[in-house]
Amino acid sequence: MNRCRHDIIDDMLKALSIDAKRVTDLCFASNVPVDRGILILSKMEEFGLLFKTEEKGESTYKLTDHGYEWIGLYKHLKKVLP
Repeated sequence: MNRCRHDIIDDMLKALSIDAKRVTDLCFASNVPVDRGILILSKMEEFGLLFKTEEKGESTYKLTDHGYEWIGLYKHLKKVLP
């Protein structure tokens, strides 16, 4: 089954809904290479779905309220559309 960019975003946001994660953890959770994951994360940050923080000397990402809203909307959309 082919995944679109939205499926990858959904996987990353679901991983972030548990707790803050590093780039490599998010790429692992969504099964994408790190270079592609960085591009997707920067777009997600631009759209306001997540934000980058510095914790323990490492960059981590956290989910915003818009990110939680996106998860719910995408879940609903997947139910409605075949």
